[in-house]
Amino acid sequence: MKKRVAGVLAGVLVTAAMAGCDSHEVVKKETKLYNMQSYSEGNLRAQSQGKGLNGKFLKEMQIQFGHEGVPLTHEMYAEDGRGNISYMYMIAGNPLQYITLHVFSNEAERIERIHNWYGDQKLIDTPRSRTVIYNYSTASLIYTSSGKEKGKYDPEVKKVFNSLIDRMK
Repeated sequence: MKKRVAGVLAGVLVTAAMAGCDSHEVVKKETKLYNMQSYSEGNLRAQSQGKGLNGKFLKEMQIQFGHEGVPLTHEMYAEDGRGNISYMYMIAGNPLQYITLHVFSNEAERIERIHNWYGDQKLIDTPRSRTVIYNYSTASLIYTSSGKEKGKYDPEVKKVFNSLIDRMK
């Protein structure tokens, strides 16, 4: 009789523990939904798989630069919490040559932010660096180069950027 009660008691404890684990998992999932962690994780997965809203554009940009002999490497991106996202690529792994694509939530935001960051110039040329800025609608494509190879990819970047902007029109 004691063994039977002990067995039933053990079964109840195991069942309670399992039910507790299931409810704990449910609470964890719901917490992720409320604190936007699931949204962020989904966006990260979409970006890493090239399936986000900008994924096709980014793939096309990489392909076109590749055709011009300008390999984009070391992809990085950052979101600002206001619906804007920036992607940055080194050219052939060189941190002195890089491309940045800023995608803004609206055109007014793009105009304001680019003005704050770069002023009203489309070309910023200093003795050590050069930044070329292409804008269209809610996007800004920026090529920055510095050092001895400053401006090395200017013709290729101009060709690709103009082609991409034509496709956005």
